[in-house]
Amino acid sequence: MSSGDMQTEQGFRLSKTLGVLAIMASAVTQEYGAGINFVAVQSLSVYPAIRDLVPLAMFVTGLLVLTKTYLYARFSQAMPSAGSAYVWIVRSLGLPIGFVANFIWWIGVTSAMGFLAFAFGTFLGQAFASAGWPIGAEIMTPTGHIVVGLLAIWLIFGIHASGVHQYGRFVMTLFVLILVVALTIVGIAFTTTPQTFLHLVSTRENLVLTAPASSEPFRLGAFFSVCSLFIFAYGGISAAPGLGGESRNARVSVPRGIIWAWLVAVVLFTTVSAALFHVAPWWAIIGLIKAGKSSLATAPGLISIVAPRTLSVTLNFVVALVVGKTLAPQMMCASRMAFAWGQDHMFSDRFVQTSNRRVPTAALLLSAGLASLFLLESAYVGWSLGVVVRSLSVILIWFLMAASALNLRFNRRFAQTPWSAPLKRDPWLMTAAVASLVITVVLFRAAAISPHTPFVFQPLVQGVVLAVIGMVILASARRRAALTGEDLGERVAAPPLE
Repeated sequence: MSSGDMQTEQGFRLSKTLGVLAIMASAVTQEYGAGINFVAVQSLSVYPAIRDLVPLAMFVTGLLVLTKTYLYARFSQAMPSAGSAYVWIVRSLGLPIGFVANFIWWIGVTSAMGFLAFAFGTFLGQAFASAGWPIGAEIMTPTGHIVVGLLAIWLIFGIHASGVHQYGRFVMTLFVLILVVALTIVGIAFTTTPQTFLHLVSTRENLVLTAPASSEPFRLGAFFSVCSLFIFAYGGISAAPGLGGESRNARVSVPRGIIWAWLVAVVLFTTVSAALFHVAPWWAIIGLIKAGKSSLATAPGLISIVAPRTLSVTLNFVVALVVGKTLAPQMMCASRMAFAWGQDHMFSDRFVQTSNRRVPTAALLLSAGLASLFLLESAYVGWSLGVVVRSLSVILIWFLMAASALNLRFNRRFAQTPWSAPLKRDPWLMTAAVASLVITVVLFRAAAISPHTPFVFQPLVQGVVLAVIGMVILASARRRAALTGEDLGERVAAPPLE
């Protein structure tokens, strides 16, 4: 049977096998990574005036992200699909803005995969080095980064190619691992006194840390600036709605998975950050950073000071795996977006075709191939096109999701559109949309302009470049459609099959 014939009697190509737990695990797997292990602690290096309120900032940020979570959950209930935000924005605001914005997002996520594969080599090399194994230094060379990164990318590709049910099992296993890591950190940190931590820093690192006689006063502006940093720790929620085409009873399971993922992330992030700031006073963390020991000012770094060596080394390896595992949900998101573009004839029909395991092989190959190229760029150039627009694209899609909800409510064009009816009747959706507009507008400048960065490398400039490329692809798709007498605008007016 050819790949084009691999459909169910309803005409579906993707396998509808995943349940709520797998959907939730997919999102949490993408969320729990550098945000809690690195950014939560290192935020003090940029905003020391927040002092010991980092855990509160993490919790408040989670509440802010609830507005985005609600938007995704309600749209997933109305129109579950593999293309998620792309499908919703295009059918609410139109093809040009929907495709171009999501193309920028797609480049951002594929480039992030390449950069993450590079970072995985760094964490893995450091783990081997902490264990005293010479291979750690070899891994952290450019060649070592490439070998380890390519192995990681294509191993994840193999898991995806074996079927979405295998992906579901993989992220469920990773979710359990995340819980074990989080509980280990929380258990060690909450059962260790700050005095013990300071004593061990003094004896093991030969560094005496003392509370400052005076410090920078608390500033509310610093608090919300840290919240803006943490917004991106919760960005992995998009790994849940991307499974809308491969979920059982998707109109129920996907929104539930999204809400559960948000709740788990808020609890984990807040609890872990509270534990870290219990064992290590905020001024001690700043002292570590100022003393040139920034590698210790991370979640595994702080725990390594107070934990037994064997546990510390083990935790370093597990954290490396936790960092690398984010490749899996990112590849899922990128490949399903390409599949959705194939459905809408933005890409060729080969991206809609599925293997005998009912996975979009061409879309997976494209995603893994681009990630590999971005890995090479990170290793040899030290900078990756697309990574700089990642944060900007996350804010942009969130903004357009809010605009989509408002347009559905007030634009008469959708008065007789069946799929939008439940969205228009939901007053809470309007509240979430308005709040999201305010949040994203406030965050946009920080995401669009990067201090001390050359003009051509500014996120906003790179975003414009990618927007032009996206418009060229859109124009090409329209020309192909015109040759067959098809109107792409009419095609994307109705919900996709999956």
